[in-house]
Amino acid sequence: MVIITGCAHPGVLRMVEEALNISRRKVALLLGGFHLGGASPKEIRGIIGRLKALGVERVAPCHCNGDLTIGLFKGAYGEAFIEASVGKSIIEHDLK
Repeated sequence: MVIITGCAHPGVLRMVEEALNISRRKVALLLGGFHLGGASPKEIRGIIGRLKALGVERVAPCHCNGDLTIGLFKGAYGEAFIEASVGKSIIEHDLK
């Protein structure tokens, strides 16, 4: 499953948890705005830990996250972090 968020105003964790409850499928990729631009490093790290515990395999944060959030996700996910920007194409083989 790929979850695409525009700007996760309801909370990115809440959105992922709801998608998991509905689909019962693993999250291969979480892509988009996680609405964490004003979050503290501690809060962001907590969200990253919970997403990993939920089994989110890859992340591609972009809109409304800010450099701090993107850097923390990149550090935590390493090779499972996907750079996302306007015009970026992510094809299926990128998810394997």
